[in-house]
Amino acid sequence: MIKINSKFIGTTAIITLLGLTTACSNTGQTRETDKNAITVAAAIAGAMAANALGVDNNAAKVAIGALSGYTARSVFDQATQETASDPDTDVQAVKIGNQEFVQINVKNVNFRSGSAELDPYELSRLTPVLNTLKQHLNTHVYVEGHTDSDGSNSYNQQLSDNRAKNIAFYLMDNGTPRNRIKTYGYGEERPIASNTTPEGKRENRRVTFLISEM
Repeated sequence: MIKINSKFIGTTAIITLLGLTTACSNTGQTRETDKNAITVAAAIAGAMAANALGVDNNAAKVAIGALSGYTARSVFDQATQETASDPDTDVQAVKIGNQEFVQINVKNVNFRSGSAELDPYELSRLTPVLNTLKQHLNTHVYVEGHTDSDGSNSYNQQLSDNRAKNIAFYLMDNGTPRNRIKTYGYGEERPIASNTTPEGKRENRRVTFLISEM
């Protein structure tokens, strides 16, 4: 089971509002309203959202050689097959505390500096994630947003939150039910490349996906 404590209250509010606002029709006006509402919720949550992923964030994310659960193994196998022809997508089995996840990192799908939007081509490269979620209905997906080191910590925290939430909207627009999606922004605290070069900064402006059994 996923461990939840009082530290998660802030993003629980955000996630709840994410579900409530998207119950409306998908007109452009409604979509903009939804995004604005979630931004407000993130601001209200403030520091309470520090560990909102819904797992024990004090536990390290550890790569593991094999998954024990049937669903996790099935997700891993499909994600691996979906991305077999794409060397820029990394599928990995990881464990956080006692919870197993399939982590999908679509490389070279990176945000522009200061932006929470991806262009249509970059979004199309998330198709393997969508297909995996459609085939495994008893799963949650955790969307993690990240930034480079430009800007203040508070700015980057909000930017990473918005990146994760915009990708969550994309998943919902393409058939993933809102109650299966959770979002979290890590700001600049989890780089995968050096922030001393433009290329390293570009690599760090990303989202990653963690898929687990419900």
